Amino acid sequence: MGIVSCIPERCKRCYACVRECPATAIKVENGQAFVIEDRCIACGNCVKVCAQNAKHIQDDTGNVRAMLDSKRRTIACIAPSFPAAFHTVAPGKVIAAVRALGFDEVWSVAFGAELISRDYRALFRQALKDGRSIISSPCPAVVAYIEKYVKELRDSLAPIVSPMIATARAVRHRYKDEELDIVFIGPCIAKKNEILDPFVAGTVNSVLTYKELVTMFDEAGIDPDRLDESDFDGPRSGFGWSFPLSSGLLKTAGVTGDLLDTSILTTEGKDRVLDVLEELAEGSTKTQFLDVLFCEGCISGPKMLNDLGVHTRKAILANWVKEQAARVGPEDLEAWHKEFEDLDLTREFSQQDMTLPEPSEEEIAEALKSMHKYGVEDQLNCGACGYPTCRDKAIAVCHGLAEASMCLPYLVEELEATCSQLQQSHRELADAQERLVHTERLASMGQLSAGVAHEINNPLGTVLLYSHMLLKRVKEEDENQKDLEMIVSEAARCKNIVRGLLDFARQSRVSKAPARLQDLIDGIMAIMKPRAETAGVKLAAEADPAVPTMMIDADQVKQMLVNLVRNGIEAISHDHGEVTLTAKLREKDDTVEFRVSDNGSGIPPENIQRLFTPFFTTKEMGKGTGLGLAIAYGIVKMHMGDIGVESEPGKGTTFTISLPVGKAEPAEAVGTVG
Repeated sequence: MGIVSCIPERCKRCYACVRECPATAIKVENGQAFVIEDRCIACGNCVKVCAQNAKHIQDDTGNVRAMLDSKRRTIACIAPSFPAAFHTVAPGKVIAAVRALGFDEVWSVAFGAELISRDYRALFRQALKDGRSIISSPCPAVVAYIEKYVKELRDSLAPIVSPMIATARAVRHRYKDEELDIVFIGPCIAKKNEILDPFVAGTVNSVLTYKELVTMFDEAGIDPDRLDESDFDGPRSGFGWSFPLSSGLLKTAGVTGDLLDTSILTTEGKDRVLDVLEELAEGSTKTQFLDVLFCEGCISGPKMLNDLGVHTRKAILANWVKEQAARVGPEDLEAWHKEFEDLDLTREFSQQDMTLPEPSEEEIAEALKSMHKYGVEDQLNCGACGYPTCRDKAIAVCHGLAEASMCLPYLVEELEATCSQLQQSHRELADAQERLVHTERLASMGQLSAGVAHEINNPLGTVLLYSHMLLKRVKEEDENQKDLEMIVSEAARCKNIVRGLLDFARQSRVSKAPARLQDLIDGIMAIMKPRAETAGVKLAAEADPAVPTMMIDADQVKQMLVNLVRNGIEAISHDHGEVTLTAKLREKDDTVEFRVSDNGSGIPPENIQRLFTPFFTTKEMGKGTGLGLAIAYGIVKMHMGDIGVESEPGKGTTFTISLPVGKAEPAEAVGTVG
């Protein structure tokens, strides 16, 4: 685990850390952010912007406690920004609280700033003489960024240690014959990374952030407000306290410049620093001395203790600087500088190179396609993924740092597609439920119809038998003949209704078997062609040869289509009447679509909704039972199909039936629904 790491269970896919990381050190995997240790410069930007507190900072409190419990001399070095961090507590009380933890001495890092200021003055003069550019090196995040990602500027880094390292070297110089541990305390996470730098390693043993210091106060039961004020050990400092402020290095070093002097540039904040470094690397700026900090001054470090504004913190520290400068005379500074005049404050920089190779245009194009970016117009560059442009995001995808699903428009499209699928599934489920309910209703009606039909059939047969016998006995002129003929006619109609009921009852059972569509159509034509010729109606049929063998109950499907064709023929009462039967394969859902069309009288709109209701008919008395379409509907639904009708009075009617092709059922040839 590195200095900065992610807590996956807290990460909420906001990608703010990706957006704010200057080193492209955040990798997203399965929607979770991970810090790539080798690429991280520990600048703390991801920590600042993480609203979910999903970033973990290396905790050094345990290490420091072990140092304090040892017999070695342990010295604390506090960053100059501490008065702005502990703004409600007198600085002397904070020093006393640090001492109360068990530290043998407490030094101010402001003195280290004083020490390096003389080296910066000399370096600045030499840079002006040589015409070369110098970049200040107190900010460890800037140093790490240049070492890893801007190799063109490595030689421009000032070969001078930071105030922290300068102070620690001064401590070790004073106690050169003694083993000791040095702990730096400040607002900067990158300091934890700096002490591991091979060119300064071993100088500072551990780093505590202000928040870790407060944790140690709490655990030790130390309340700074209850303590008497204390002062720093070691040398004092004057203007070195201004080091955490913008241009603090220049003020401490005594380097001044006016507004129009472009040879000196001070800038702070990640975005501005990156822009300036890019310009310097490209040679588009002639700045000779560049003082840069990733934070807006060290008083805005990622582990400051309060939410005060930058200007308020500056005011607090400025007052402290004036107070301390008044306490230190020139002779004191001269004496302290003389003690450490031989102190080595130089350093070197490592030759790292973490820049990623540029993917090919083909690879970038493929990555863009994976995000549904097929053209320039699709690249919204909304920044929701954390990358400034869709192209930058695609490059990150190529490097395995990002995922296509990080793209907000992509997610919206995927969500819409998923919602559409869910809606379709919901509709299919509702349809299936409706079919099941209807099937159960059909089965119940079928059982009832079968029972009623059987009970009526026997007495009805007796009525017909005796009616015919009586008709044979009466003479033509007998006045009872017409009454008997009416009895026979109505009994015969009842017989047809009973037969329809029995047909309807049989629809609760389906016996599927392989059937060829052409054979089915040929059978229907053989049955209905004579009736069509008698009625003077043209009958045509066409079957799609691409339709494979279907798994259906061929007798029931034939009965259903015969009923529809018969209705079409009977609906035509004019010359040039025509009924067509077509069947074609609908490949997208492996379904056969039958269409039975006529150019007859059509169906009034008010009757459309009632067409498939049992016993509903518009035919004359004695010419229809009203069960034909109900039977057809039952057959279609028992085959898991759909039936619909379109009609316009005076122009004709079209019934559309969709039946699944189906697959062979190995074990069960007959299924009972109910």
